Amino acid sequence: MMRKIKLYGELAKVTGHKELEAVVNTTAQAVSFLINNFPELEGHMANKYYQVLLDKENVNIDELDFPLGKSDLKFVPVVSGSGGIGKALLGGAL
Repeated sequence: MMRKIKLYGELAKVTGHKELEAVVNTTAQAVSFLINNFPELEGHMANKYYQVLLDKENVNIDELDFPLGKSDLKFVPVVSGSGGIGKALLGGAL
């Protein structure tokens, strides 16, 4: 199913896109799509944290292979020192 992948902050700047569409069924597939189409993202994301949202719900590390349903997927960089890292995923883990 065609799904919107929304990018925020530096991710949007690096790719040159705030929104993309791709046929992906899981968060892991979305990350693979991004890395394969924008190879420079892999190094950029490696040591940074991201809040990954499906609608308004956080995606946890153990949910990367769960089906997305019909929702848009959002990748939001988390600012270092913001204290909101509890629900953020390390880019290297993605």
